[in-house]
Amino acid sequence: MLGTKAKRMAISADHEQNAQPRRPVLYDVTHLTTRLHGETTTGIDWVDRAYARHLTKSEHLLCGVHYGLLSPHLISRRRMADLSMHHERKFVPAQAPQSNGVWRRLREWLTGESDFGASSQPARLPNDRWAEAAASLALKTRMRFAHERSLRIPEGAIYLNVAQHGFEYPALFNWLTARPDVAPVFLAHDLLPLDFPEYFREGYRALFRRRFELIERRARGIIATCGCTAERLRKEFHARGRSCPPILVQPLASPLEALADTELHDAALSRRPYFVIVGTIEPRKNHILLLNVWRDLAQRGGETPKLVCVGGRGWQSAQPLDVLERSKILAPHVRNVSGLSSESLRLLLANARALLAPNFAEGYGIPLVEALTLGAPVICSDIPVFREVTQGCATFLSPLDGAGWRSMIRRFADSSTTSIDATRLAQNFRAPNWTAYFAGVEEFLDSL
Repeated sequence: MLGTKAKRMAISADHEQNAQPRRPVLYDVTHLTTRLHGETTTGIDWVDRAYARHLTKSEHLLCGVHYGLLSPHLISRRRMADLSMHHERKFVPAQAPQSNGVWRRLREWLTGESDFGASSQPARLPNDRWAEAAASLALKTRMRFAHERSLRIPEGAIYLNVAQHGFEYPALFNWLTARPDVAPVFLAHDLLPLDFPEYFREGYRALFRRRFELIERRARGIIATCGCTAERLRKEFHARGRSCPPILVQPLASPLEALADTELHDAALSRRPYFVIVGTIEPRKNHILLLNVWRDLAQRGGETPKLVCVGGRGWQSAQPLDVLERSKILAPHVRNVSGLSSESLRLLLANARALLAPNFAEGYGIPLVEALTLGAPVICSDIPVFREVTQGCATFLSPLDGAGWRSMIRRFADSSTTSIDATRLAQNFRAPNWTAYFAGVEEFLDSL
């Protein structure tokens, strides 16, 4: 009769024998390489960097992959780790908020200690731009031409691409035809360019359609960020007369989650009523609604709360930027900034009366997850994806209801019962985390 220890060893051995072998992953770093020159960051950048950060420490990863003319270049784990670390140093500075000049000036403006310059001029972190640009260019050149000849793509590997960079050039993926054993897996962020072409530059819908055709033809598995996107993908495959590959729905965690725990409460900031909107300034984000609301609040008199627009300039941003630049009524109350460190953004969101998101359409909503993870209330558009992503722990309004937004913002600024209830509601949010996220992704990859 086996003893307890022997039984455990036998069960463990049996489990290992029956366990599915881990499929080696080839992670495409082409998009990360092209983004080395960027000064601001997008949602896709955040996701790409999170995957690279995780995979360089995972036994799943075999190597990185970069597009090649006839076949992909294989990038060693070491080079891929160098690329990941370069991005982390550039876009996630380790410096404390107190040493961030942008944050210091913004905080002084929010607390009434000083002014903060022209509202439409995005401020950036001070750095040695020439040295940074030279280092980024050198790394980009090395990554584009690097190829580890000793590496081989093993039988049954997974090819993972989360950025859809260059999908309009199907010839870059012809090598997959000769390797039917390799399973391509793609992360589908959304299908917004097909459904809302008016929110994208002219011709982008046709470009995106070509990109989706590559996913349609090649994907053996798809990772979606929410159920809304997964359902939309199934409908699109059905409309095209194709069987939909397996889809994993895995909600993204907050990009700020990885930061070390710090004190988030700032007494001086929390006493002053201010709101935050985070995202590139473009028509889909509906900044103009908030600017009209703030003009109305200022004209009505009384204490006007402040609004911080965090984000760079995007497509068709001229109108809101012109309002920010030229409106004397808004000048004391609204600022546009970029270049905040992650720690500074945490403090800004954590002490705000609410994050505002009057978006007309969205694929996920990372800023909402960031705010709710920190316990900050959210006022957002009543669209299905926001209902899902916030788990219902937000205040919902139509993106067309200017009067409703004005009334709600005034209530939150005055710390009314509505505001207190919203803060309590935010505490019910079950924040996704990166550990669980990637555990689900790796299990999905092994199942294909």
